[in-house]
Amino acid sequence: MVSSKSDLKVFYKSFIAIGLPLTIQQLVSSSLNFIDNLMIGRLGTQYLAAVGFAGSVYRILDLVIFGICSGMGVFIAQYFGKRNFESIRKIFGLMIRSALVVGICFAIFAYFNSEYIIKIFSKDPRVINIGVSYLKIVIFCYIFYAISCAFAYSLRSMGYTKYPMIAASLGVIANTFFNYCLIYGNLGFPQMQEKGAAIATIIARIVEMIAIVFIVYKKDFKLKGKLESYFNIPKDMIKEILRISLPVISTESLWILGTISLSVAYAKLGTDQAACVQIADVVSAISAILFMGIANSAGVIIGQTIGGGDREKVMFYSKQVIKVAFIMAGVCLVIVELLSGIIVSLYNLPINIYQIGVDTVRSYGILVFFKMINWAILIGIFRAGGDTKVAFYLDILPLWLYGVPMAFLGAYLRLPIYYVIFMAEFCEVIKLVLALLRYKSMRWIKDVAI
Repeated sequence: MVSSKSDLKVFYKSFIAIGLPLTIQQLVSSSLNFIDNLMIGRLGTQYLAAVGFAGSVYRILDLVIFGICSGMGVFIAQYFGKRNFESIRKIFGLMIRSALVVGICFAIFAYFNSEYIIKIFSKDPRVINIGVSYLKIVIFCYIFYAISCAFAYSLRSMGYTKYPMIAASLGVIANTFFNYCLIYGNLGFPQMQEKGAAIATIIARIVEMIAIVFIVYKKDFKLKGKLESYFNIPKDMIKEILRISLPVISTESLWILGTISLSVAYAKLGTDQAACVQIADVVSAISAILFMGIANSAGVIIGQTIGGGDREKVMFYSKQVIKVAFIMAGVCLVIVELLSGIIVSLYNLPINIYQIGVDTVRSYGILVFFKMINWAILIGIFRAGGDTKVAFYLDILPLWLYGVPMAFLGAYLRLPIYYVIFMAEFCEVIKLVLALLRYKSMRWIKDVAI
């Protein structure tokens, strides 16, 4: 029988120790995109929309790499619970190779198809020119970002969360400084506008990668080994990794494609409306910071507890995760609603677009409550439990069968953008109902470590 007092204390101590650095890292990482968005947005709505559209490639890359790393991270967390570092190093090596291949492929594809990518979202010649100019430069950061992610997710899965936070912080400092210098031409640097933002992002990702590789080299974490220790993965282990990871990768790929489809539908309402969506996306991302910390912290704790073989404690801990998620989702909802006007005022929007921006942010804010709880359950509990296939169905089917069709219907009817967003994102409510039903069945608990 789980001792409520003692295990509750252990849970929250671990949850805060792991989750706080993760939350700070998410804040720092999201700040990089927020700073780009804010600084380039002050040049006008065309710049804001164009860089946002170009950023869709990065968003897809980010989610695919997240799928790869979080899928393999399930194994690292559970093997860490068993103290099997030999297997951890093999998975770590596979994670780096996989993420690097994805980063290179995305960079090549985006470079040769940059104009076509921006034209998916807009027919405005000025927006297309700015978007292509930005995208053809920024794609070079994808490779550095892929390597950083593999190192960061491996450390996270073992509970070493403060080190990725440090590396990400250094990257944001570099990004902010060079954005200030290169976008506007300050401190003797040339004024490069969107090109300057792209170069600043590349520098930031290089700094972040160097920092986290150096940390692992110096601290070891039992990740260091001979070259062959990162290869020669047993066939049974590869099969199990593929069985668990492919649904995660598929989930993230189809989820981001669905999200991009929503952006395409929203963009059909015009450049100004698309710029408002970019602002709301940033606000949504900032609101999600806390919940990525919750989800990843929960994933580490639950994954390691399953690896330790204590099923009863897994259920006890998972109930605490859901409790925390509901409380913090309510807090985020209130904050977004109260600060929506202040946030939109930071951007250089025409007066007639300002109120549309505020209403758009508020629409996103209402749905933050449901979206964030879904992340905590689907990512923090189901994936860590090895129930990745069901998590795939719950995450993807409501989006594609309900959300995307409703977005295009709203765009076809020329409804205000904030109405269209609310109609489409209501799929999060459907997800939450289904996720809670799955959770109560307890069939999501699976020990995947061989």
